[in-house]
Amino acid sequence: MLPRMIDVARAKLPGGNVGQYQIGRGMSGLVLATFGISAESFIEIVRDAGTDGDVAVALGRRVAVARRAVGARLGRVTVADVPADLKASFQQFYGVDLPSDRLVFDVLEGDDRKMFPDHNTNSES
Repeated sequence: MLPRMIDVARAKLPGGNVGQYQIGRGMSGLVLATFGISAESFIEIVRDAGTDGDVAVALGRRVAVARRAVGARLGRVTVADVPADLKASFQQFYGVDLPSDRLVFDVLEGDDRKMFPDHNTNSES
């Protein structure tokens, strides 16, 4: 999830093209809330970092939660877990007929495959 968020944050910087993507809502909002930072703070971290690794290091300095615990929790999030205030937006982007037990990461990876068919979405985090 972090590489996807970094890409979106970079696209929000001057000269970028974020298209229909967003940060701070949906899964990225859940990630940022778990880390206890705002979307604006995350974008600043990305702006100031040279590489994805630098983002992870900078984020690690600001986050008191164990990264493995965050990753494990986010890896189990299902469509049923999407917060009520984000459900309409999630359904607008990904559809209303998704099974409630489908992992949100699977939904996001499917979306990436459709949007970027020439890229490998199985990147290491």
